[in-house]
Amino acid sequence: MTHYQTLIIGAGYAGYSLAKELRKLDPNRSICLLSQDSADYYSKPLLSNGFSKQKSAADFIQKTAAQMATELNIEVKPYCNAEHIDAELHQVQTDQGLIFYQQLVLATGASPVKLPLPTATEGFVKSVNDLADYQRFLQHSQSKQKITVLGAGLVGIEYANDLATAGFQVSVIALEQQPLAQLLPPQLGELLQQQLKALGVEFFCGTSIAAAELEAQQLNILLTDGRKMETELILSAAGLQPNMRLAKQADIDCGRGIKVNERLATSVADIYALGDCAEICGFNLMYIQPITLSAKALALTLTGTSTKVQFPVMPVIVKSPALAIVSWPATKEQQGEWSFTGQGLDWQARFQSSSGALLGFVLTGKMVAQRLRLAKEMPALIA
Repeated sequence: MTHYQTLIIGAGYAGYSLAKELRKLDPNRSICLLSQDSADYYSKPLLSNGFSKQKSAADFIQKTAAQMATELNIEVKPYCNAEHIDAELHQVQTDQGLIFYQQLVLATGASPVKLPLPTATEGFVKSVNDLADYQRFLQHSQSKQKITVLGAGLVGIEYANDLATAGFQVSVIALEQQPLAQLLPPQLGELLQQQLKALGVEFFCGTSIAAAELEAQQLNILLTDGRKMETELILSAAGLQPNMRLAKQADIDCGRGIKVNERLATSVADIYALGDCAEICGFNLMYIQPITLSAKALALTLTGTSTKVQFPVMPVIVKSPALAIVSWPATKEQQGEWSFTGQGLDWQARFQSSSGALLGFVLTGKMVAQRLRLAKEMPALIA
């Protein structure tokens, strides 16, 4: 049995960011990170731009788990699975033994949503959510020409752009009628689609896979709207689901994520959550900046200075070289209208209330330089 002042489950960006901030504030604190994978340190958002740069998974590793452990003076346990939390006894059962904690932080991330697909697609459908996934997909893509992306959200569009740039024949299948439907008004969604089509990306919007059959290492696909297509490999990018299994087993309140308050505390004493797995005051923000701000605030709280997290407006930067895009969408409940200024590829779109208040915006092309100015026009997300 081992004891730690702070035990962090998850060694992704959220887990390591918190460990870094804790070590800055407390040089002597005992800290342990558990990871289901290698626990090597890398930037997951960069994976969606890796194929066009001909990068292997190893190329993304900035520091190994051993190097991070030495640098931060922490314990890192790769390939260690947390199986059960006993909140009353302050202990976590793992497949490598029992660990006691004073403070437990869940940074368990999120996993790709698995779509119900025809049996014939088995073995053809992959997702990329970590380094190992990336390497497997890279290997499966060798000698392939036709790749289909399921989903036209942020991740799907970034991969479609990158794979097309890398020379693949890329098709996108999406239930939505346009790419980035959650982030862009229809006019700018159409502009993005045009730019990706110019790269060779083919779109099948407003539909899904109805049937598939295997023929000579290729899938013949029938879509629900009757259209047909062929592919050799499918990348599923249909969204992420926060990993909440451990939290639910410990009777921690969960909703769209592990529910935490402004201090990132869960409903159970001495247990906290941050990153993709957390629902912070109703928000589930799976981006780098909210994680960075969460880590700084939580580190202060864990070291004795109770601190509320504060989120300004944090525009989403889409890594789509075909069309530079920055977006901060209004919520579905907010009422307003879009107005557009610009020409060609350079547009500013403002979503404003009837009183003229800025509720959301989208910038494309050269207009993306205005993102900080527009963000300052809006109230903070969590003040």
